[in-house]
Amino acid sequence: MEHLSQLNLDPSAYWTIGTVVILYSLLIAGFGGYFSRFSKNINDYFYSGQRFAWWLGAASMIATGIGSYSYLKYSQQGFETGMSSSMTYTNDWFIIPFFMFGWLPIIYFSRIKSIPEYFERRFNRTSRYISLVIIMAYMLFYIGYNLFTIGIAMEGLLGVPLIITVPIATVLLGGYVTFGGQTAVIFTDLFQGIMLYIAGGIAIVAGIIALGGFGEFWSWLPVTHRLPFVDLLNDPKFNTAGLFWGEALAGSIAFTFMNQGFIMRYLALKSVNDGRKAAIFNVLFTLPFSAIIVGAVGWIAKSLIEKQTAMGGALEGLDPIHITNHFHTFIVVAWETLRHNTIVFGFVIAALTAALMSTVDTLINACSAIGIYDIYKPLFKPEADDKHYLRAARWVSGGTALLGLLLVYMFSHMKGSLMSIHYKGIMIIIPSIVTTIFLGAFWRRFTAKAANISMLVGSGFTILTVFVPDMITPLAAFVSAPQNGIFIYTRALFGMLLTAIVGVAITLMTKEAPGHAEKINGLTIDTLDYAMEQYKGGIPNHVKGEKIRRLPVLIDETIPTGKISLSNAIMARMKANEDDLIYMEDSRWYLGGLRSDHVKAYTPHDDNDDVKMSLETFDKAMMLKDKLITLEKIF
Repeated sequence: MEHLSQLNLDPSAYWTIGTVVILYSLLIAGFGGYFSRFSKNINDYFYSGQRFAWWLGAASMIATGIGSYSYLKYSQQGFETGMSSSMTYTNDWFIIPFFMFGWLPIIYFSRIKSIPEYFERRFNRTSRYISLVIIMAYMLFYIGYNLFTIGIAMEGLLGVPLIITVPIATVLLGGYVTFGGQTAVIFTDLFQGIMLYIAGGIAIVAGIIALGGFGEFWSWLPVTHRLPFVDLLNDPKFNTAGLFWGEALAGSIAFTFMNQGFIMRYLALKSVNDGRKAAIFNVLFTLPFSAIIVGAVGWIAKSLIEKQTAMGGALEGLDPIHITNHFHTFIVVAWETLRHNTIVFGFVIAALTAALMSTVDTLINACSAIGIYDIYKPLFKPEADDKHYLRAARWVSGGTALLGLLLVYMFSHMKGSLMSIHYKGIMIIIPSIVTTIFLGAFWRRFTAKAANISMLVGSGFTILTVFVPDMITPLAAFVSAPQNGIFIYTRALFGMLLTAIVGVAITLMTKEAPGHAEKINGLTIDTLDYAMEQYKGGIPNHVKGEKIRRLPVLIDETIPTGKISLSNAIMARMKANEDDLIYMEDSRWYLGGLRSDHVKAYTPHDDNDDVKMSLETFDKAMMLKDKLITLEKIF
C-alpha cells in the first residue's frame, strides 16, 4: 500500500492522523466498556436478555455488515466496474422471506443459543460437532481477515508495521468485548455505525465538490460505470452470474443463516416481530445505503481520473491524482479531495478502524457463545452457576481475540488481492452447512444420517476442488460460461449442489428413526405453533391489543418473581389474559429496551393503573425508581 510520504505529507501529519485514530479507538473502547454493567448473567452477556427494540438492533447491524476491508475492496471495485460494485450488498432480498418466516422464528422460539445446538436438537450430537468445526472456521477466518486488512491499511498510512498495529487493535477490541458482552457490542456498533456513515459521507461529499458538483460527477462517469450490472458472463473476475451463484446464493445465506454473530443480534431483540422489522429495514435501507457509502468513492475516483485526463492535468485546487494500485483507491482519493486536511482525513481513516472493531467484536462474542454453549458447558461444566459461565465466557472471548491475532500471520503469507483471498476462503467453508441448514429447517423428513454424510461429503469435495478445479468445469461452463476460467464463485454452487444431492438421496433411502417426528417438534417450519407454545409455556394469545405507555410502578412483594399484576382495565385494553407474556420497558423510547424484561401477567387487581411487581422483578429489569414504564403483550 502507498505510504503517506508518497502523497506529499510532512512528518507531522503522521502524528496528527495517528493521534486521531488512537483517540477515536480509545473512545470506542471506553464507550463499550461502560455497558459491561448491564451484563449480570450469561444470558445478558450473549443475548442482552432478549430485551432490545428492532431499531437498535437494525442500526447496530450497519457496523456489523461493514468490515475494515469494505471501504478498500468496494471502492476498488467501484473504480474498476462502476455501480455494479453495489451488487454484493443488494442481493439478499430473495432469502429474507425464508429468514423472517422460517429460520428466525425457529431459533427464537426454540431458545436456541448457538447454531451447533440447533444441529444437535434437530439431528444428533455428531451433527453438532461437524457444524461447530465449520462455523468456527468461518468466524475465525473473518476475525483474522479483518485484523489483517486493518493492519495493512495502518501500515500503509502510518508506516507502522502490522506486527505492531494489529496487536494494539486486538487488545482494544478484546477488552470491551471480553467485559461488556453483547450489550457493549450493540451499543458500540450503534455509535460506530453512525460514525461510519458520517465518515463515508464526508469522503463522498468532498469528492463531489472536487469534481464541481453532482452534474460533473455524473457527466464524467463513463456510461459503462453507470450500469447496475457488469457483463453477465464475460468478466472472469466480476460477472453477474458468478456473483449470484457464489456471493448471493452461498454468501448471503451464510451471513444470514449461519453467522453466529448476526444471529445473536436478532436473538437480542425483544420479539420475533421486532426481528422481522429489523430484517426488512436491513434489506430495504441499511444494505443499499451501505453499498453507496463503501463504493461511491470508487465511482467518484473514475470521474476524477476521466476529467483530469481530459483537462490535461490536475483539477483546480487538487494535486494530480494517480491510482497506481486500485486497492488504494479510497485512501488516495479521500486524501486528495479532502485537500490534505490531516484531522478530517484522520477521522475518515478512523472509520476504517471502526469498521474493523464493529465486525470483529460481533464475531468474538459469537465465538465465545459457541465456546461456552457447545464445548465448555456440555463437555466440561454442565452444572455450574451463571457467575462461573460468565467468567469462562470472558476468558473465551480473550482467547478468541488472541487466536484471531495469530491467524493474521497466515493471511500475511497468502497471495492475491483481498477480494480473491476473501472469496477463496469463504466459498470453501460455507456450501455444505448452509445447504444442511436449509434442508433441516424446511424439510421435516431430512434425517440425521443424511445431514452428517452430506456435510462431510460436501465439505470434502469442495476442499478437493482447490487441488482439482476441473471438477467444477462442467458446472462453471453451464452457469458462468466456458471462458470464465475461474471457479471462485461456482465452487460454492458446486458444494451446495453436491451436498443437496447427497442429503436428499440418503434421506429417501433411509427410514426415520423411532420418535424422530416428536423429537424435532418446533425445529422445522411446519411445527412453529409447537415452538411458540413451548416458548411461552402455554397456549399463545394472538389477539392484538394496545401498547400501554407511561404507567407507574408499585412494589408489592406478594407478587411472584417474574410476574406483574395489572388492573382489569389495563388487561382489557391489552387483550391480555393471565400468564400471557408481557414485555415491560422504561418509557423513554430512546433507551431501546436497555432497561426492560419479559414477564408474565399475574392475577389482575381492581386498584388504579399501578403495575405491581416484586423488587426482584423490578431490579432484574434494571428499572429506575420513579421512572414510568411501557407494557406490550407479546402473545
